[in-house]
Amino acid sequence: MTATPAAVALSYVQTVLGPCTVVREHSWPHRGAAVFEVRDATGRRWFVKRHQRREQYDRELRAYRRWVPSLRPHAPDLCSSDDERRMLVLSAVPGEVVPDHTPEVYRAGGALLRRLHDAEEISPDPDYAASKEAELEDWLTRSEGLLDPAETAFVRSEIRCLERLPSPRTVPCHRDYSPRNWLLDDTNLYVIDFEWARPDAWVADLGKLFFGPWQGRSDLREAFLDGYGHALTADDLGHLLHGHALTVTWQLIWSTRHDNLSFAAGIREVLRGLMRRAYS
Repeated sequence: MTATPAAVALSYVQTVLGPCTVVREHSWPHRGAAVFEVRDATGRRWFVKRHQRREQYDRELRAYRRWVPSLRPHAPDLCSSDDERRMLVLSAVPGEVVPDHTPEVYRAGGALLRRLHDAEEISPDPDYAASKEAELEDWLTRSEGLLDPAETAFVRSEIRCLERLPSPRTVPCHRDYSPRNWLLDDTNLYVIDFEWARPDAWVADLGKLFFGPWQGRSDLREAFLDGYGHALTADDLGHLLHGHALTVTWQLIWSTRHDNLSFAAGIREVLRGLMRRAYS
């Protein structure tokens, strides 16, 4: 009989922490990583995460080793990893999903993001625009008709606009930075889930905020950037608006492939908004 994901996770984590009990499963329904909350013999909570895909395991492991320590104690610590099983054991952080969108929470979110972005000095990429065009074309080969000809022409034209902008500052990015991956404990904010982390333009981490909760809430945008300590320049805004065409392309393809159709529908609305020039 094939062992269940929970049994596999428990078998590994007990070699690291000793006797443990699975408390709850936190896996997403879109067939991404399997995530289990466990409790050790002392009552301490941990999370064990088993990735299906090697590339996401490698990304998250690198993030926890090189960049996430800069956020301590406002992010989990890496306790152990197993390359063969593509498994991570992470400390638990306190808090619950952010209940209210307030300037104070967003100011803290901006300050934490700045710490992550400053975790490593990365050389500027003079071929930034070309690499984004190549990445877009790679995703389009996997689009399987999800984008119609007008949408395909639009995203290509948007990414070509990056050629007219100076190469942006490249930093360690979370690339899924939004309240969905924040936990609030009283007044302390914590950041989780680094499986998409990699070096990118700093504004890549503003996309989910700019095209989401910031719309119609200038107070949240101003508080976040105040916490981050850097205002958006015209070039930054250009990279954010034009570059997001690539983001919505890969998110639409990825979410559809993983049967996360409600998320895909929301992403398509953002794409249509970009095509209408609805964001500024």
